[in-house]
Amino acid sequence: MSIYPVDLHTHTNFSDGELRPSELVREAKEAGLIALGVTDHDNINGVEEAMEEGQALGVEVVPGVEISVEGLEEKREVHILGYFINHRDEGLRSLLQAVIKAREEQKIRQIKILQSFGFKIEVEEVFARTKGVPGRLHIAQVLLERNPERFQNIQQIFDEFLSRKGKAYVRREWYLSIGEAVEAIRKAGGIAVLAHPGVYRLPGQAESWLLTAKAKGIIGLEVCYAYDKNRPYVGAPPDFVEELISGYSSWAERLGFLKTGGSDFHGNGRGARLGEKGLTLEEFENLKKLWGGRA
Repeated sequence: MSIYPVDLHTHTNFSDGELRPSELVREAKEAGLIALGVTDHDNINGVEEAMEEGQALGVEVVPGVEISVEGLEEKREVHILGYFINHRDEGLRSLLQAVIKAREEQKIRQIKILQSFGFKIEVEEVFARTKGVPGRLHIAQVLLERNPERFQNIQQIFDEFLSRKGKAYVRREWYLSIGEAVEAIRKAGGIAVLAHPGVYRLPGQAESWLLTAKAKGIIGLEVCYAYDKNRPYVGAPPDFVEELISGYSSWAERLGFLKTGGSDFHGNGRGARLGEKGLTLEEFENLKKLWGGRA
């Protein structure tokens, strides 16, 4: 399978990825990538290591982040990608610390619910799974290892307990607003991009929703990305999903958004391969030129 030379959506073990930032960059080099966006969930703590390794290996690392915020028209989680940020910006770091605290409190509540069902799981062992932000994946990993007689795989745990309709799912008590996240990204010198837009709305509702996003300061759309065949398009044929994703490329052109793309890579054997989705080198260079004039 051919790969894109630029993958702008990847995760390390500072969130729910498997690889250290330096390992991720080495994988990118071996795969033939020229540039890589490091976009961990709600933290930028792995960016420095990735950039140092990228400089040593000749891989351009785009400092980034994927911030979870409150939705646009309803109370649902939406992900905003920040690209070309100053990862040392104290304002952004301070804001993300508040997000991390809210995530940790949410995970503690979920773990307590699982304990009430009689499962063997402790907060400390879940939090020890990551160098940065604990996620549902880390809960599932511990639950699977500690309760092998009950669970066959991580997907079963998500389906029964950790998905939106799962028995142990709880919402966070506090989210950043889209405006707050966009402003923090902008002040850190970056651009705000809506991650995997097909997850949130069907095409028939796209225009008004995207115009609202644009009014709040989002200037880019992720229009080339991999998708989990199990979520969120359960039962949808691949052709439908590909059409949904490609439709947002047309919306980007019509409404004047910058275009980005990436695999949402979390690790080998977990969903998309590194570079499976992304940008061509020409698209990446054009994005940087446009960013220079619009950040």
